[in-house]
Amino acid sequence: MKRLLARTAVVTMAVAFGAALAAPAQASALCDRPIPPPACDPGYEPEPTVRDSAARGSLDGVTYVGNAVRVGGWAYDADSGSSPLLVDIYIDGVFKQTLTANTYRPDVAQVHPSYGAYRGYEATIPAGLGTHQVCAYAISVVPSGVSHPGNPQLGCQSYTARLAAPTNLSMSRNADGVAQFTFVDNSVEETSWRLQVKTQRWENRWDPRLGMYVPHVYYTYETTSLQPHTGTGQRTVTVPGIGSMDCGFTLSAVAGSFQSAPVNTGWC
Repeated sequence: MKRLLARTAVVTMAVAFGAALAAPAQASALCDRPIPPPACDPGYEPEPTVRDSAARGSLDGVTYVGNAVRVGGWAYDADSGSSPLLVDIYIDGVFKQTLTANTYRPDVAQVHPSYGAYRGYEATIPAGLGTHQVCAYAISVVPSGVSHPGNPQLGCQSYTARLAAPTNLSMSRNADGVAQFTFVDNSVEETSWRLQVKTQRWENRWDPRLGMYVPHVYYTYETTSLQPHTGTGQRTVTVPGIGSMDCGFTLSAVAGSFQSAPVNTGWC
């Protein structure tokens, strides 16, 4: 009987000892769970995660200046350090030019002191008449090992450009039919000038209802294309074949399908 009790005690101790040895394996499995218990804390801080700093900035202004558009703004990316950021300019969705944001902008430094003052960009970019949209995009600087977040849009602005009409139009002529036109050219985009001559003629016609001759007026229109000029300023153009007729003249600047507002001399 004593031997039986002794064997039972040995077996019980062995089972308890085996259970104690198995406990660490069970704890290790718990540590693999998404939310491990506090006992699994390794006791040290994990390495910081590298992240991208978003580029910031603005497209402040878009102004048409004759065959070109003037753009300006600012851009900054903390990941670029002291190096200036690059900015791409698009017009109507078409890439036009890459600018460097390194011009002096004290107003930016006043609002964002850590950025510094040399974060501005500006340029004059060839552009056409009509209505167009200009957009600016910052070229993000991305740390190594970080996925590229894309290049953020800094803004878009639209402009509408029209041909500037001539001013101070006057005309003089002599008896042999040569007319001299003088005007101020206010446009740099014209490819030609459209001169319209409106001629007025009078003729007496018999009116059977009145039983007498009655004066009637007739108008004829003739359009002449004049050569463009370089730059702006006062111009003088000689046009033959005008004669001493009663007439009026209208002058417009032309560039492709665009035409300026017409100006006229009145009757001469």
